[in-house]
Amino acid sequence: MKALVLLFWQMLRFKRNPEDAPYSAPLLLVIIAINFVLAATAQAVGRPSQLNIAIFSPIIAIGVELLFVYLLLQLKNLNARFIQTEISVLACDTLLTLAALPLLIISINLPDKSPLLGFLGLFELCLVIWGIMVRGFIYHKALNISPFLANTLAFLLLMVSLSITVKVFPELLAEATAAAAQTTPSR
Repeated sequence: MKALVLLFWQMLRFKRNPEDAPYSAPLLLVIIAINFVLAATAQAVGRPSQLNIAIFSPIIAIGVELLFVYLLLQLKNLNARFIQTEISVLACDTLLTLAALPLLIISINLPDKSPLLGFLGLFELCLVIWGIMVRGFIYHKALNISPFLANTLAFLLLMVSLSITVKVFPELLAEATAAAAQTTPSR
């Protein structure tokens, strides 16, 4: 277990490639389950009154990831790389979610006007960008595409996930719009 965590920590630092991950379908299933539980927990902490969103948004994100990467690998005749690619992507995502969870818990327990909220939000944004870059790195290696195209793909898959989530849960868009209106200074 320690060796796997170390492997994915090195991948998060762009020092190891997805082909270094073990080829194990049972391990992929375990990582999918752990990723789902952690992501749903993070969503539930952030939205305790909306457990349906907390459960279904990680399912949507994982589903989009698995489906699109499978199709792209099939298209390029690289389908043998699917297991290692997804183990790498989801294990790295799990570690980043684990890092973000304490920040989320701290931010929820701070007063609304706390100056630390901006710093925590910025740090969470850095984790999201790091996650996109790591996915891009993994896609670059797995799909044999340029780093620019791979990072664009990582960003697009995030946008597809978010778009589907907003279509399934339109109240999220209304909440985001209301929150943005509260933080935007009036003229």
